Amino acid sequence: MHPTYIHEYICYSFLLIAAIVPSFVLSSQRPVSLSFVPYVVPEKLTISGLSYNRYKSLAAFTLWRNVSSCEVDLNGVGSLNKVCLLNTSITLNNDLHISGTGDLVISPHVSISCRIPDCLVTINMFGSVILGEGSSIIAGSVIVNASNLSIGDHASISTSSLGGQPPSQTSGTPLGLDGAGGGHGGRGAFCLKGNKKKQEDVWGGDVYGWSTLSEPWNYGSKGGTTSSERQLGGNGGGRILIRVKDLLYLNGSFTAEGGGGGMVGGGGSGGSIIIHSLRLKGNGAISAAGGTGWGGGGGGRISLDCYSIQEDVKIRAHGGKSLGCPENAGAAGTIFDSKLLSLRVSNNNVSTETETPLLDFPTSPIWSNVFVESRAKVVVPLRWTRVQVRGQIRLLNEGCLSFGLADYPFSEFELVAEELLLSDSSIKACNIYKLFSCECIINLL
Repeated sequence: MHPTYIHEYICYSFLLIAAIVPSFVLSSQRPVSLSFVPYVVPEKLTISGLSYNRYKSLAAFTLWRNVSSCEVDLNGVGSLNKVCLLNTSITLNNDLHISGTGDLVISPHVSISCRIPDCLVTINMFGSVILGEGSSIIAGSVIVNASNLSIGDHASISTSSLGGQPPSQTSGTPLGLDGAGGGHGGRGAFCLKGNKKKQEDVWGGDVYGWSTLSEPWNYGSKGGTTSSERQLGGNGGGRILIRVKDLLYLNGSFTAEGGGGGMVGGGGSGGSIIIHSLRLKGNGAISAAGGTGWGGGGGGRISLDCYSIQEDVKIRAHGGKSLGCPENAGAAGTIFDSKLLSLRVSNNNVSTETETPLLDFPTSPIWSNVFVESRAKVVVPLRWTRVQVRGQIRLLNEGCLSFGLADYPFSEFELVAEELLLSDSSIKACNIYKLFSCECIINLL
């Protein structure tokens, strides 16, 4: 997070407290807890162009721990304005903010962890941030701003299964006692117990966050339960925001995966990951996959804004496996390249009958490409649809693109692209009354 915004946020919090309790003494060395009459206030954080609102009650309002000293606050060696070396693991029970003008180095096998859903850890360094081999940062949300970021072998930034509440008025968490998977970027899987319906016509939790593909900042959703007494579904994935001015060297992993529900609950859906960097290199992995459960969780949403990306970096947002119906995993989430304006939906060759809805396509600017790959099933569930890209619509490895609505007597769609490429894949149309046009070169491989 930019230091200006951090300063404004902390000043706002201090002024608010001072107005309520003028004689209260603040200390930056420990979290300050307030217990007053509940009053919900919006806390708006702006992170270099990304804005989101978090609402907290003053009855449970806790200032995050603002770190100003490497040695006193983090038990490290050195200075945050030069080089701060962390040799001791840190376990938190509330939010943490680290900032400085120097470098932050986390030694091998050392961790910063806050295993509480919705817990926020931010690192804002003008220099470099280095995670040594096997080290980790674990929280519900993790934000890192740095000039360079290096993630060593087996090191990780993880928010898996630590998501907070998804947006209100969404249906990401399925109802009922069917143990269906949670939804987010893709729908959660629902395992049928009879043959009254087709498997592709039912699903668990539904999707949300389509309007913010380039800056996704939603938590994943819990999976459904099989018990009327308690929630047994896996938790949704958390959120990760990485802003690096130059080089992001990733040999470890960024994960915002949904939690597992086992045989008694649905898998949670994947969370959100945003990567801004000039260069992305390494052989690591970025994953917002859904969790395994009785019904698998849907994949989350990933956004990449990088001038160059090394192909060895593995990027995944596939659905979670379904233990109750192995051929019907959760639906794939979305991977959006905001630099190239390209959307990729891939289920990583995990079989599914559950679809990933794609809603209205933008007309300004028009996207470059849409890729549906590796057993992903995509549906455009609208009565009238125009899918237009400047480049290629590509379906590979049992990818499927469906148009129309099964419950309506007719639908219309228009397909506009420079090239339509199909390889061992299919395009389906439900009750199509009129195909306006297919302005493209069609290649069948």
